[in-house]
Amino acid sequence: MIFSRWAAKLESRGWRERIEWARSGPPSRSCTGIAFYEDDECLIRYRKVGRGQSIVFLCDGPATLEVYDGLIDTLKHQFTVIAFEAPGNGFSVPKPGYDFQFQPVNNGVARFLRSVAGERAILAFSCGGTYAALDVASRFPELCSELVAIQAPSWSQEMAWKKRRDPKGIISTPFIGQIVFPSMMRRRAPQWYELSMADTPAVDHFCTCTAHAFDEGATFALPTMFQNYMRQETTPFTPPEQPTLAIWGEQDGSHMPTDKASSLELARDCDLVRLDHVGHFPELEDPKGFARLLAHFLGH
Repeated sequence: MIFSRWAAKLESRGWRERIEWARSGPPSRSCTGIAFYEDDECLIRYRKVGRGQSIVFLCDGPATLEVYDGLIDTLKHQFTVIAFEAPGNGFSVPKPGYDFQFQPVNNGVARFLRSVAGERAILAFSCGGTYAALDVASRFPELCSELVAIQAPSWSQEMAWKKRRDPKGIISTPFIGQIVFPSMMRRRAPQWYELSMADTPAVDHFCTCTAHAFDEGATFALPTMFQNYMRQETTPFTPPEQPTLAIWGEQDGSHMPTDKASSLELARDCDLVRLDHVGHFPELEDPKGFARLLAHFLGH
């Protein structure tokens, strides 16, 4: 435990310069609606576009805000669409002391939501980020009216997925993961998208955007998330009471062995939809289809 906490400190190297670059360099003007939230623990880069009730998406790294154009354009007339990058991913920067532990990270998400989205937002997080939304909804229910859990199984199934993504335990080993993974990112990002997404032109778009983001200094703190945020074997949150829609894209090759029905364990009031034509990013691969599911779920 102590080694993973020390290894997490590597993620804040050069934090002042990185914050200045994010705020004033190309990451601040790469697409519409870019803004920044900063507190004592981190800088968060986000996009906020539209009007109406807030719906909040958490970027699933290595994807960054630049791939959200289609989703934002689809939803912005019905919702205030907010998408953000977690500290350590994209151009959101952890400051010294940000240790990537489960509840402290989620407390930071709650502060961000309270400041940027307000109360009673729809939280539509994906993959490992979903558990932050579930924990926030359970402990700070005023911040969330409904949940959309995208590509997220039960916690035990997610731990099994984590082990499949890191079978030799390299990424999950403190210091070794942080040293080795950055040199692997460029090679592994296209491989990840090809494995996890449906075979559409969106794959090339994701690869191009991610390569450009890395060129501009984006980061992807997957080792530190594996070592700290996703370290508990038992479920670290209480299933929330809010109505929840679990969505699965069946073309996600990384989750073929995953028990998708286990998503029904995530919340006390949960429905499950499985989509044959999309993969790991159903909301981004088919924004219009996602909008129709959302409208039906909300009764619009």
